[in-house]
Amino acid sequence: MRLLQAFQYGRWVTFQQWVATLITERFGTQTALANAIGLQLTPFTRGVAVGTFNVMNLLRLARAAEASPSMVLRLAGKGQEADLIEELYGSGRDALTASQREVVALWDQITEERRAPLLFTMRVYAAAAEGGARPGGGREESPLRRAARRTTTPRAPRGRRPTGAPRRDD
Repeated sequence: MRLLQAFQYGRWVTFQQWVATLITERFGTQTALANAIGLQLTPFTRGVAVGTFNVMNLLRLARAAEASPSMVLRLAGKGQEADLIEELYGSGRDALTASQREVVALWDQITEERRAPLLFTMRVYAAAAEGGARPGGGREESPLRRAARRTTTPRAPRGRRPTGAPRRDD
């Protein structure tokens, strides 16, 4: 049997490793993931271990995982099916998952002014996920500093009293 792998989190993983990571990070138990794709636990564990999932179950797994159907099919050894689906419908690499569409819909409902702190927070988390050192600096830069550097909100100079603030008379 040929070893099928996908690149995830900076390393290559097999179908079984990918499912195990999915259970650990998103579903908590095998039973929860099995229920999410409409299977009992025994057929689910057999399907993962032996690779007996049919295309329908793999597509349900992709939906539950919010992963690319083509990637899941290929990882499970169904490359021809993935090729046919992509031929008919396109690769879907630019398609948004259900949770991404939900975030975009919510984003569209808030004002520009209220988006700024959310964008700042997202940059902090994204910078933390990136990790790594500063180019040419050799030192790690904190994610908070990196995100702050990207913001365009003007700041008051340090040591100065804001305009209109009362004076302190000692």
